[in-house]
Amino acid sequence: MEQKLLLVFQQSELDAVRMYQVLTEGAADENEKQLLRQLGAVEGRHAAILRGITGISDLKPTDKMAKPVGLLREKLGKTATYTLLALGEHGAYFLYQPLARKYDALKQVAQDERDHGNTLLRLVKALRRSLPLPVLGN
Repeated sequence: MEQKLLLVFQQSELDAVRMYQVLTEGAADENEKQLLRQLGAVEGRHAAILRGITGISDLKPTDKMAKPVGLLREKLGKTATYTLLALGEHGAYFLYQPLARKYDALKQVAQDERDHGNTLLRLVKALRRSLPLPVLGN
């Protein structure tokens, strides 16, 4: 059961990399693109951490998250889409908690997910108020 959950998380992190690539491709602002690229890169590191735990290296990114998120951005706009993604990132923080008690490396992954949610919410705030865009980790 635990191995299956770890594999689901590993695949989700890979899919998040693809999702952030799609969001980056659709962003017009260079600072926004940079931030989305950084988020995707961290998700890639999470997948690598999970690969180290599971020992499974043949998983590949899919469009399971990228296509719906691209459609959401198209229909609802960036701020609504980023708000929903922030909720998902915050949710991931809580989902990682039980496994983070067993695997120390997942403690940082969980913290990163919470930070991603907070960063996305700051991005939404900046976009709504025409403020400078946030920097990952601030």
